[in-house]
Amino acid sequence: MMGEVEEERLAQGFFGSSSAASFIRQIRTAIDQRVPSPYRGTSDSILGAASSSGLKSSRTQRPSAISNYVLPPRKTADSLMEVYWTFVFPLYPLIDSLNLRAEYSRLWTGEPSHSDENMLMCTFNVIFALACQLADFIPPEEREASADAFFSRAKDLLQFNLWNTGSAELIQCLLLMAQYLQSTDSAHQCWIVTGLAIRNAQSLGLHLPQTSARLRNPQEKQLARKIWHGCVLMDRVISMTFGRPSMIAKASGGSVPLPATVDEEYIPSAGTDIIQPAGRPSVMAFYAKSLELYEILNDILLSLYNPNPDESPEDVYDFYFNKQTTEGGHTMFELDRALTKWSRTLPEHLRGDTSLAYGDKMFYHQSVVLRARFLHVRMLLFRPILSKYCTSRDIGVADPLICLQDSFPQRIALQCSIICVKVAQEVIGLIHGHIPADGSAGPLPAWWYNILYVYTAATVLIAGRLCPAILEEVTEPAITESWDHALEILRRYHSYSTSARRCVAALEILYERVVSEGRSTDQELPSQAVQTGTSTSNGFGDVSLGEGFNSGLFEGIDLLDFQDMSWLNSVPSNLF
Repeated sequence: MMGEVEEERLAQGFFGSSSAASFIRQIRTAIDQRVPSPYRGTSDSILGAASSSGLKSSRTQRPSAISNYVLPPRKTADSLMEVYWTFVFPLYPLIDSLNLRAEYSRLWTGEPSHSDENMLMCTFNVIFALACQLADFIPPEEREASADAFFSRAKDLLQFNLWNTGSAELIQCLLLMAQYLQSTDSAHQCWIVTGLAIRNAQSLGLHLPQTSARLRNPQEKQLARKIWHGCVLMDRVISMTFGRPSMIAKASGGSVPLPATVDEEYIPSAGTDIIQPAGRPSVMAFYAKSLELYEILNDILLSLYNPNPDESPEDVYDFYFNKQTTEGGHTMFELDRALTKWSRTLPEHLRGDTSLAYGDKMFYHQSVVLRARFLHVRMLLFRPILSKYCTSRDIGVADPLICLQDSFPQRIALQCSIICVKVAQEVIGLIHGHIPADGSAGPLPAWWYNILYVYTAATVLIAGRLCPAILEEVTEPAITESWDHALEILRRYHSYSTSARRCVAALEILYERVVSEGRSTDQELPSQAVQTGTSTSNGFGDVSLGEGFNSGLFEGIDLLDFQDMSWLNSVPSNLF
């Protein structure tokens, strides 16, 4: 979720507009001086990374026919499975939980498995790896090593033949692998594994509505739809994170009906009546609403994050809103309306504090995660306008009879920018307000998503700090408080991953180079201050920019073009 490793960079190709950042590329050297990357490559080959970084393990293939079915102690295995069923499955119900629970029981009783035993053991090891990253009973500094031990075993067990048609079990396992890889620095593997899951699903025809419609068993029909939409969900998320084109076309993603909002235990093996009991909210409602939300996200990426922006707009309307949307695209106003309609249709048990009325912490967890996702998508909706508004001083296409600041599109852009900054504050406030004091995960999304959301929101705060018109409504003390909370959140995750430390370093450098340089442009600071990246005042009050911050980190970095706002459209995947 948070980025590729250094050694993979040359083999990975491009990163698109929702991720790529020329500014981040310039400061990566400075970040490395603050927080060295644990994955520094030594090869400059453009042909790709070493084979050991691929999906298959680099270990020598065992000649024995006996597979490596090593399991942790029963108590540890039960605890890890409980973490998965409590924190992962309610958010990503991508598997047949009834079958998997039954197989898990058979595993310990010695009964013969009803599934492909090798694939089953591979799946369990991936689940153990994913649970290790989220288990409160494992110290944060030990989670990565524990998870990697299980994932390495899973890679050994995955007997994947590129030339054969896959199976539903394989696709489910690959989706779980992609989920786990989001928590690591193996961005390239996450990208490839998600693609493998999608291609195998398409080879089984799961992308066609008639495939699931022909299945007579209601349980199999719903599973087929869950698996396909799991591929769609991961495709949308990975596309957003890396700024790359999604693999699944919009029409294909929406052609298969969404899974029924009925829990698995209420779906019969025969018949047509699939009904959730009255008064019992469905766990699957969260999945359906997430799929709808990420369909809007996909529209935002297709419509507003154009890889070929108009470099010579005819007037201020074109500058902010483009001459015309892409084929099948939507305007920002249509997309905002879609988000509003989506939020109005949320079931009551997913509406924040009302979830507690159902006496189920799981529903409250779902509601907090869904709100975090919604705010992040809304922030991405308004961010391109904020980016342009910060550079609007260079617009040379305004009406000669109307002051630029009084023009209708400029006023709309200002309000969109203010909304973007306020949403960023909401994101930070939501996460900061739900972090338990005891260090547990609480009802928040997985920590790697929290890092992504907070980093993105913090860059928006920096951009908002550049614009006096925004500060007239979103006060500087309010932004300072949110900034403090953002850095506090990221520092709490220092022991979880190098990614959090590098994000903090990047934010400090971004502030020092962008805000200070912006101030020097406005106030005509001495050229020496501009060259050293320093300023006469902090700009965020007395907030500390980090322990031992040193402006000497910027030595060797060319003076940045203040009008280049590409850093705002970046995500942490650029920091590694």
